[in-house]
Amino acid sequence: MATENSINLLIIHQSEEEAERILSLLRNYQIAVRPTRCTEEEELAGILERKPIDMVLCQQLQTDLPCQTVVDHLKRMGLDLPVVALIENFDPDLIQEAIENGAGSFCTPLLPEHMKHVIQKEMKALRERRNNAFLSVELKNTERRCNLLLDSSKQAIAYIHDGMHVYSNQSYQELFKYHDFEELEVTPFLNMIAKDDIARAKQTLRDINKNILPKSDLEFKMVTSGGEKFDGLINVSKATINGEKCVQFIINIPSVDPEVEKELFEIKNKDLLTKFYNRSYFHEVLSKALDEASNKPGDSIIMIGIDDADKHEKELGIGNLDLFIVSVAEFLENKLGKDVTYCRYADTSFVLRIKTSIEKAEQVAEKLKNLFTDQIFNAGSTSVNCSASISVTQLTPQSESVSEVIKTLTDNLNEIMENGGNQIKVFDPAEEEKQARAASKAWIDRITDGLEQDKFVLHYQPIVNIDGDEKEHYEVLIRLRAEDDQLIYPQQFIPVATKYGFITEIDHWVISKSLQSIKNATNPVMLFVKLSHHTLTDPSFPSWLASQLKSSGVSGDKLAFEVRESELVTYASQMKPIIKSIKATHCLIVVEKFGSGLNSFSILKHFPADMLKIDSSFMQDLGSNPENEAKVKDIVDKAHNQGKQVICEFIEDATTMSIMWKMSVNFVQGNFIAEPSDQMAQVE
Repeated sequence: MATENSINLLIIHQSEEEAERILSLLRNYQIAVRPTRCTEEEELAGILERKPIDMVLCQQLQTDLPCQTVVDHLKRMGLDLPVVALIENFDPDLIQEAIENGAGSFCTPLLPEHMKHVIQKEMKALRERRNNAFLSVELKNTERRCNLLLDSSKQAIAYIHDGMHVYSNQSYQELFKYHDFEELEVTPFLNMIAKDDIARAKQTLRDINKNILPKSDLEFKMVTSGGEKFDGLINVSKATINGEKCVQFIINIPSVDPEVEKELFEIKNKDLLTKFYNRSYFHEVLSKALDEASNKPGDSIIMIGIDDADKHEKELGIGNLDLFIVSVAEFLENKLGKDVTYCRYADTSFVLRIKTSIEKAEQVAEKLKNLFTDQIFNAGSTSVNCSASISVTQLTPQSESVSEVIKTLTDNLNEIMENGGNQIKVFDPAEEEKQARAASKAWIDRITDGLEQDKFVLHYQPIVNIDGDEKEHYEVLIRLRAEDDQLIYPQQFIPVATKYGFITEIDHWVISKSLQSIKNATNPVMLFVKLSHHTLTDPSFPSWLASQLKSSGVSGDKLAFEVRESELVTYASQMKPIIKSIKATHCLIVVEKFGSGLNSFSILKHFPADMLKIDSSFMQDLGSNPENEAKVKDIVDKAHNQGKQVICEFIEDATTMSIMWKMSVNFVQGNFIAEPSDQMAQVE
């Protein structure tokens, strides 16, 4: 199975070039794919047996390996994989045929946004099915363990549906003196109730049928099969058996004292020091509260952490620290009352469940923060004045799980404690989208200001020619200087710039500054500049570039433009004439992320590439990954046979560097050789 961020994709298409274009479209949408192409039925079974496939994209209008044949193979092998039909257009007949052939969905590369949506939807559904299958197995194992526990339990337990027994354990049968379950199966529960309590028991069963469960344990006079009477205390809760809803009755054996049961509950579920709920039981409370918030906003959750806890422990000692914690717990309960659910979550942190909105919970947190600083807490023979950091959130339908809620609270609490403490941080899930929009606007303002006020800066990373060359080579990397003079890296601002139409302007700025750097350099240099597909599909770009080269007095052979392989495939028709015009200025073209496609070398037939920069994913753990090493060697050999030079980046250790020497790679780049710098400095 693919990782959460990648898809093992089987693509069935007669045209390798078109298959490559489709894969490039997906990669350009940030959908990571590990592709395998198949065109013949003979190889299909072998691929399905050997490789972990997640999805099949099948060309509809081809007869070598029809969609129906693919579906039949999947059924025969018992594989649950989404099959998406690739149709030429949304013709009703083509769609009907695809559905009849067993395809679960259909799309056309003519509408890439729809294709992206279909593939993401199908992968999400597949992951959910796989997760459900896993959970189903886990549920069966859990049910098996539960059944063993029920059967061996000393408590008398029965499952009741419509007043009849559908299950009872051995202790239940012994309590009521029945020889086996078959006798109980035809015995109504009311037969276990003494005559005086029949009316009350009937009403209880009616309420249960209306999904109204008693809020506390029930006390009934009960009767055995032999007519002997005893006092029973019945705990009622919802349950399922064999997938059917029912109610679980736990009947305490007369010899068990309810007070003892209460004491056992206290020991198991409460913190012995503060008498607040412990973490384990509070998670159960939170889980139920989360269920209640599945359709509308629910309770608010507040996490409180004592600031400088380590310092207090060191000064007070373990014994007095415990007394201090008790004093804090009493303080919280006195200020907030009995309607709050309290938990001592860790040594000096507490979590509270408050039945109120997040706005009011924030007000409560603010008051608590102020009260903490004014309060003197008892700690045995001494007293303590302290502050508290408080994190607040609300349970909503968007809250994914208890662990996510707690993680959000904990992360926020740690953040404000690291910043000095005595603060409040509120995470409102309903505000998340608004915050995202505000963050985008802030980035837009920052990018605009960077362009207008010339706050972008260039860094240079050496690209070293292994064979030796007097000319120095550097890759140009852009940074944005923030208000505090810190540098912001491109992965933070380039996605926003691309989304909101600034990327072409940034590309132009980088080229202009690069030409200045070449002109001002004391030694002969060549600079490598990454270009977006927006710039390389702009018909006006070649003439702009020619004018920049002319006005700067820099020859084009000192500039190399890097373009991604996947973008060359996706925008082939738009880029072809523009790249041809760029070549007329004597600038070089470098295909980066090379080797990520089905047949990467086929693209070189259509574009005049000078150099190939191998996809960095092949460089990871190269020394201990024979498959990647063989792939890189194959690319290098083929490239050299075609007269192309090869660049390998992400050289991070001596082992990888030695492999580069053996493979006769032309250029190497990476932090092991030299890290990016704001100055062009030759590697010795």
